[in-house]
Amino acid sequence: MPEVDEQLALSAGLTAKTNQLCLDLEYGVADIYELVTPATAELLKWWFGEDMVAARSTLNFHAGQRQAILNAIVAHEVLKSNSLLDLYQQAAPDALLTGGRLNEVAQAKHAHPKYCLKMATGTGKTWVLQALLIWQLLNKTAAQAQGIDDPRFTRQFLIVAPGLIVYDRLLDAFCGKQIDGVRNFATSDVAQFAELFIPEAYRERVFGFVRGNVCGKSEIGLKATGNGMIAIANWHLLADVDETENEEEIAAPGAILEPQQIINAVLPLTPGRATGNSLDMLDRRYARGNVLEFLVGLPDLMVFNDEAHHIHELKKEGETSEVEWQKSLNRIAVSKGRRFVQMDFSATPYNDVGSGKNKRKSKLYFPHIITDFDLKSAMRAGLVKSLVLDRRKEIGALPLEFKAERDEDGNPSLSEGQRVMLRAGLQKLKKLEVDFARIDPVRHPKMLVVCEDTTVSPLVAQFLCDEGLPEDEVMSIDSGKRPNWARKTGLQCASVYSAWISTLRRV
Repeated sequence: MPEVDEQLALSAGLTAKTNQLCLDLEYGVADIYELVTPATAELLKWWFGEDMVAARSTLNFHAGQRQAILNAIVAHEVLKSNSLLDLYQQAAPDALLTGGRLNEVAQAKHAHPKYCLKMATGTGKTWVLQALLIWQLLNKTAAQAQGIDDPRFTRQFLIVAPGLIVYDRLLDAFCGKQIDGVRNFATSDVAQFAELFIPEAYRERVFGFVRGNVCGKSEIGLKATGNGMIAIANWHLLADVDETENEEEIAAPGAILEPQQIINAVLPLTPGRATGNSLDMLDRRYARGNVLEFLVGLPDLMVFNDEAHHIHELKKEGETSEVEWQKSLNRIAVSKGRRFVQMDFSATPYNDVGSGKNKRKSKLYFPHIITDFDLKSAMRAGLVKSLVLDRRKEIGALPLEFKAERDEDGNPSLSEGQRVMLRAGLQKLKKLEVDFARIDPVRHPKMLVVCEDTTVSPLVAQFLCDEGLPEDEVMSIDSGKRPNWARKTGLQCASVYSAWISTLRRV
């Protein structure tokens, strides 16, 4: 199994090339400005120019988002990648000489522009997705206005979500939150953060495109759109299965079919029991069966796969096979060549290899990862929650008792050792509050105390309030179960431990 660094060679090579091209990007004099279209150059100056970044203050892309956007633009627009093999040859040729990487990336399923953005959960993948969509849209619009057919750009987009929750979130991001059955576009990401995403001169154009061309999963192929489309669906639509079915059931060849499944296979259009012969119901089901054919017939398409680790290969009984919805994407791609672009987003873009008690599992990363903003980088940047256990040797060495004291009737009270530990935690909390305030006033550290049982937690809560914490900042959550993390780390819940959670959001 190749080392992780070897598996991420494409990301490393492309990042090095991108950083070289983007030296002094913020000052408007980077080499990349000479290699991209005027529309892209304008976007880069708007997103990353020194004056614009300063004017927007805190409303800017963070370092991980910036690298992801730039790497995607360099790979697709500057290097004009028309396949995964082509991208490797330009950005990481040496990686093709190791193991079976050359044979892997030369497969037919990689014979179109294909990129994976590895970004830790909670680091704003949706903002990167929206920025790249706007980049494509403005470039395609500019090319059409000049009568140019540039195969690198499109106005046709399909966004695939892993489930209903993310599906609804994406509709919120593009169309706004739903109030009384109607979506309020003013609450969408596109509208709320237009100052970041879109140069002022193009704002109404983008707003109009999004408002008129977003299609929900039941509208794809049916809704009339103007010279483009933003189709949002979950993977079930491409797999042609019900949303209630799970992934294991989808990939179970040879399983005995239920009678209803056999009927559905023979009679693809059958009225539902609750709705009878409703034409609306039949229309929806018919349209669902024809979505794939509609997408196959499009001249070009960019697919954004959100949480893409859900839609790649499955390994069962020693054999690797692609899941059904990825097969659908491959079919959509066949007739389009380089005009089909697959953009995957995932925090964990890998498959686990190995099984059994005596086999050590290894991670086999997707070959098309072009950027890597991992969890450690996100934690160092303060973008995701982090948990730190404070187990101080100097306190542990003191002759103190860290269990609660109990009287003859079994009523608990905090021991002196527990009070010492809690006060130490409060001192640490105060120090962190000062440190966080220097970075960003919206960051707020919190202290987590794990108690030996539910009879002790009210005593700890009261003690913290007595020590000066406001009551509305102290929350108790009781459970009779010993947490897994305590078992795995060897910590005994009979003692009180302090921990701190740092996050961008107010808890």
